[in-house]
Amino acid sequence: MSKRERKKEIPAFCVEFGKHLRALRVENDLSIEEIAFKAGIDAQNLRKYELGKQEMKISMLKRLADAFGITTSELLAFDN
Repeated sequence: MSKRERKKEIPAFCVEFGKHLRALRVENDLSIEEIAFKAGIDAQNLRKYELGKQEMKISMLKRLADAFGITTSELLAFDN
């Protein structure tokens, strides 16, 4: 398997977290653009996170948690 093929493999956890992230955003009646702005990230990247197409760094988890006004523990509290 080439390095490029491995890079395309996204863990199932990322897909489930993305679903959770989107549900949290919708539950709070926020657009992708609003959360992206609050977190200081690009809306396209947030979309990729929600679709489970991109992994994120721990620092991004913190920024997203802050944007939602919750802790990182609360952000990660979902069943996968």
